[in-house]
Amino acid sequence: MSLLIAAARARHYAFMAFLLVGGWFAAHRFSGIIDTVIAEAGAEEQTILVLSGIVCVFTLGFVVCEVAKPTIFPSFVVAIFFGIATRDVFSFLTSNTLVVSTLIHVGAVLILFGGGLETPFRKFRDLVGPIFSLALFGTIFNAFLFSALLISIAPLLGIAIPLPAAVLLGAALASTDPAAIIPSIQSLFFVRPTVKHIAISESAINDVVGAVLVGIFLAIFQGGQVFYSILQAYTMLFSLQNLELLLKTLAIGGVVGLGGFGILSAWDKWKTTRMSSDEGDSALFLSVPLLVFTTATLLGGSGFLASFLSSLLFQLRSHIRHVEHYFHHTVEDFMKPILFILLGAMVDPQALWNVAPLGLLMGTLFILVLRPLIVFITLWPFCFGRNCLHFRELVFLCFVRETGVIPAALLLTIFLQGVAGGGTIMAIGLWVILLTLIVEPPLTPALARWLGLAGKQGDVLPRKHSGPVVVLCSRGYSYKERLQTVTEWSQQHSVEHVVLLHCPEDKYTQEFMHEVRDEAMKQFRMINTRLVNEGKRELTFEFLGGPGLLQDHIESLVQSGDVSIVFVGTKMLDFRIDDIKRMQVPFYFMP
Repeated sequence: MSLLIAAARARHYAFMAFLLVGGWFAAHRFSGIIDTVIAEAGAEEQTILVLSGIVCVFTLGFVVCEVAKPTIFPSFVVAIFFGIATRDVFSFLTSNTLVVSTLIHVGAVLILFGGGLETPFRKFRDLVGPIFSLALFGTIFNAFLFSALLISIAPLLGIAIPLPAAVLLGAALASTDPAAIIPSIQSLFFVRPTVKHIAISESAINDVVGAVLVGIFLAIFQGGQVFYSILQAYTMLFSLQNLELLLKTLAIGGVVGLGGFGILSAWDKWKTTRMSSDEGDSALFLSVPLLVFTTATLLGGSGFLASFLSSLLFQLRSHIRHVEHYFHHTVEDFMKPILFILLGAMVDPQALWNVAPLGLLMGTLFILVLRPLIVFITLWPFCFGRNCLHFRELVFLCFVRETGVIPAALLLTIFLQGVAGGGTIMAIGLWVILLTLIVEPPLTPALARWLGLAGKQGDVLPRKHSGPVVVLCSRGYSYKERLQTVTEWSQQHSVEHVVLLHCPEDKYTQEFMHEVRDEAMKQFRMINTRLVNEGKRELTFEFLGGPGLLQDHIESLVQSGDVSIVFVGTKMLDFRIDDIKRMQVPFYFMP
C-alpha cells in the first residue's frame, strides 16, 4: 500500500512539473504574438485583452489550488512558481498599473476582513497584552532589524539597495500570515490553547501594522524627506509631524472601522427581526470591507485598519453564517491565488537568480535569529504571574513565522509605486516568502508535539458507553437550562445516551471541573427521576470534561463515531461553516 501511495504522489509531482514546464513553454512561445497583437490593438481590443488576462489569472488560480492539494507545498508557493513560469503571457496585464493595483487592493482588503472574522474577539480581548506587544512592537522591531541587516549584508554580496527600498522591504515582510499558520496548527489539540490564540491573533493584527507602516513610509519618502540611515528613517517615523500623521491615519481608520461594524450589526439585527431572502447577503458582505477601505482612504486614514476592525468586532451568528461560506471561497479560491500569481509574474527571473544568495540568507536570518529575538523581547514580560507564558510556548512562537499574502500584496504595491530598487527588493522578498512557506508549515505540528504543547486530535475524552449519542457542549453552567431541550430531543428520536461535553478552556482547573461534574450528576439524577415519574424510559447520562479547546474535543468525539447531533450555544463556539460540514454531523445552535 505504501508503494502505491508513493507512486501516486510521484505521478502527481511529475504532473505538476509537466504543467509548469508546459506553461513556461506556451507563455514563452506565444509572448511575441501577444506583443504584436497589443501593439496593433485599439482601445476596445485592449479592454478585451485585459479581461482575457484576468480570466487567465482566475483559471490559473483554480489549476494551482487543485494541483497543490495532494502535495506538501502550500498553494501560495505553487502559485508563485506558476506565476514565474507564465509571466510572459501576463506581461500585458502586469504592465497595466491600474488593473494590477485594483486587483491587489481588493484582494488585500478582503483578506484582512477575513482575518478579522478568523479572530474570535473574546479570545483576542483576553490576550490583548501579549498579542499587541508581539504584533505591534514586535512588528516594528522586526521591520527595523531586517532593514538594518539587509543594508549591512547586501554590499558584501555586491548588491546595491537604496535606503528607502530597504526600509520598505523590512516593513512589508514584518507581518505573518494567518492563512498559512491556521492550516498548520488546526489539526493539533493544544493542552493550553493560549499559544494557539496568540499565534493566530498576532498574525491578523500585524498584517494591519505592516500595511500601515508601508503606507506611512511611502508617504514620507514621496514627500521628499531625506535620511541617511535606517535608524534615522525610523526616528523620522516618530517625529512630531509624522507621529501626527500616524495617529491621524489610525484614528480615522478606527472610526470608519467602527462604522463598518455598525453596518454589519444593523444588518445582523435586521435579519433576526424580519424574514427576508438571503439573495443579497453576500453582496453586502463583500461591499462593506471595500466601502470602509475606500472611505477611510479618502479621508486620509488607514483603509486596511478600517476593514480589519469592522470584522474583528463583528461576530457571525448561526442565521447569517451562510455568507461566510461564500466569502471564504471568494478569498481562498480567487484573491489569494491571484496575488501570488501576480507576484511571481512581476518578478524578473534574472533578478531572482542574482539575489538568490542574499534572499536565502535573509530568509534564514528571519527564521532563526530575528523571530526568536523579537518573541523573547516582546513576550518576556508576560512570563510571570498566574496565567504566564511558558518557555516552551515562547520557543513554539519563535518558529511560527510564515510570511504570505499581505506581505506579497505590500511588495506589489511598493513595486507599482516606482520606488528605486523596487525590482530588487521584490525578488529578495519573494525568496523570504518562499523560504518561510516551504520550511515552516510542515515542521510546525512536529515542533508543537515535540515541545509537549499539543498532540494530534484523537480520542482525548473517551466515552464509556457505546451506541448513538446526543452531545451537549458547555464551557460554564449554561448546560443546566439546555438539558431539558436535549432530553426532549433524545426522547423524541429514541436516542438513549446523552453526553455533556464540558471544556472551560482558559478557566480550567481541577477544582472547577469537580464542582461542575458534581452539579451535572445532580441534574442527571433529577431528570431521570422526573422521567420515571412520567412513565418514560431513563436516559444514560455521561459527563466528559477536560482541558483544551471545546472545538477540538467536539471534533475528537465526532471522529469516534455514533454522534447523532451536537447541541451548542450560538455565542460559545467559533466554528466556521466549513468545519461543521467537514464533520458531517447535525449541529443545533441554542440561544
